[in-house]
Amino acid sequence: MMIAGLIIAASPALARQDAGVAGGEADEKARIEARELVYMGDELFAQKKYAEALRAYQRAESLVHVPTTSIEVAKTLAAIGRLSEARELASTIAASPATPGEPWPFTQARRRADSLRSELDGRIPRLKVRITPSPAGARLKVDGQAVKASAEGSLIDPGNHWIEVEADGYLGARQRVYVPEQEVTTLDVALTPEPAPRSGGASAWAIGGFVASGAGLAVGIGAGAAYLNARSDLERACQQGTSRCSDDARGSANALGWFSNVGFGLAIAGAAVGGLALGLESSQAPASSVTWAVGPGYIGVQGTL
Repeated sequence: MMIAGLIIAASPALARQDAGVAGGEADEKARIEARELVYMGDELFAQKKYAEALRAYQRAESLVHVPTTSIEVAKTLAAIGRLSEARELASTIAASPATPGEPWPFTQARRRADSLRSELDGRIPRLKVRITPSPAGARLKVDGQAVKASAEGSLIDPGNHWIEVEADGYLGARQRVYVPEQEVTTLDVALTPEPAPRSGGASAWAIGGFVASGAGLAVGIGAGAAYLNARSDLERACQQGTSRCSDDARGSANALGWFSNVGFGLAIAGAAVGGLALGLESSQAPASSVTWAVGPGYIGVQGTL
């Protein structure tokens, strides 16, 4: 191809174009390597192996940065669907100043770049994102990159994209959208307000119930232990026939047993009240919800957990 031959032949022009080479002269070894890379890129492009062709062209351009290599990079970017990037590079090539005495293929490369830029202007689609309720300071991201929302729509490469919208006071929304070439795609994103925060701590009924349960349990255990000791002493006194084996002693022991039963009953009742109060509070909490957002060319989810 003429591009590869020009890399070898046009040494004075390359020396002026390639400012990255020491002394302003294109290194012979670099130019030979660039020529081989361009040949390789041409073969890969003809085989529609665009990703591999792009790598070859980009390596050649890094060695000899001239319009004839840059335009090959731009055309390959366009071939793999990176239209916005290809248009930006084509615009840069077309706007680059001509060098006096430069080879005519450099001029031709600028013309090709200008033509490619015009072609891509008609191919690159736009994406309009309409946010409801449109809060101030809403943030838009496309494939993780921050994008400024525009009433005319933002330039975007064709294909599938993830759209994310965030705003203070609202749950984040994330949707997937397919954007075809040459069209303006409108995506409606509805934001859901964040749920009101729950009041901190448990209710007085729950706290009181569990406190009463703890106190009742302590009384039940203490009175129960005293009752067992009193019954043991009473049985021993009766076996020995002492004066401590009396109706008053039996009454005192039975009273301790009664207090123990009341304490355990209070523990059970308190635990029931506390548990019921917590259950009612949980049932009043906001339930988890997931909403599917489906439309022409997109699908997404949003909601609370």
